[in-house]
Amino acid sequence: MKNPWLVLMLSLAPGAQAQHDPVRVEVLPKTPLIETSRNGQLLNFDFLLKSTSPEPLELTAIELSVLGPGDTLVLQRRLGTNGSSILTVPDRSLQSGKRLVVFNPFHSFPPDVELKTLRYELVFNTPEKEDVMARARIDVHPAPYPGKTRLVLPATGRLLVHDGHDFTSHHRRLDITGGMTTALGITSNFGRYAYDFCVVDEKGRLFRGTGERNEDWFGFGTPIVAPGNGRVAAMANDRPDNTHGKKAPMEREAILKNPRLLFGNYVVIDHENGEFSVLAHLRKGSVTAREGQRVRRGQKIGEMGFSGDASLVHLHYQVQSDSSFGEGLPSTFESFRRVLGTKTVVVRRGQVDSGDVVESVAKD
Repeated sequence: MKNPWLVLMLSLAPGAQAQHDPVRVEVLPKTPLIETSRNGQLLNFDFLLKSTSPEPLELTAIELSVLGPGDTLVLQRRLGTNGSSILTVPDRSLQSGKRLVVFNPFHSFPPDVELKTLRYELVFNTPEKEDVMARARIDVHPAPYPGKTRLVLPATGRLLVHDGHDFTSHHRRLDITGGMTTALGITSNFGRYAYDFCVVDEKGRLFRGTGERNEDWFGFGTPIVAPGNGRVAAMANDRPDNTHGKKAPMEREAILKNPRLLFGNYVVIDHENGEFSVLAHLRKGSVTAREGQRVRRGQKIGEMGFSGDASLVHLHYQVQSDSSFGEGLPSTFESFRRVLGTKTVVVRRGQVDSGDVVESVAKD
């Protein structure tokens, strides 16, 4: 039999739920940003659920309604138990008094849909029961983000976006309720719009032979350039490179004191407009940029390496909202080619993501 005190509909603005509600829901970040790709509009945000229920709950359905003026329906999508589509959301158990991060499953939209008001309804049951025990509803108002800094690709050569920030990418799936993030004091996803750039040959190979030597990787030592004008806010240059199958040791206590050890050798550039570029895993001893130095777009600042928390030779690149671990921001690049097998397409300004093969054509 249903518990009438738990059958609730929560209609709210983000972060404004009453304390007695069995499920409180927020979105991370508070104002989700609309990223424009060549295929449409992309949303990259998370739900943070907090339980005040005395018993465990299970998320069994998510419904999205895109609303126009006067709450007219523009578009609707849902996941639920019918056909078991809710199983595409991996973590759905919300324990009493605990928090749970759920990654927004409705992440891409046609270019002609106005994303002004997105109303999400989340339905919860108790485990092994079909009765609806709680409903949470939240209105989300995303904002377009065209970017402020004129950026070029941060590395030279033929680049594979080995992992970007598409829906299945590891960069966007940072659980801020996890053990390590909590220990490091991380409360936002600084890598939400990050890229791992690798240099590849025409066949998409990363290295010659077995790749046991760093020099066998096509990207090792590749010039890394400042993607945009700015001032160097921080850097490191003395951390050892890993080798294929063997990472340089990093002590847990040292990482807790200085989480940037995970970046290995790196450069942080303040673009002086609220955007900061982070370029990580650079080759030991290759960083030429110094803290406080002004750099210009396209200027060499280091070389691709294998330092820090890296499992392959690559450049990790992201734009974020501060010089530490601020929220990630979308980025677009100017003057590059999309490599489509034997064909190339010149892009004046555009977005790249996981699986793309690109080359810079910038001259400055």
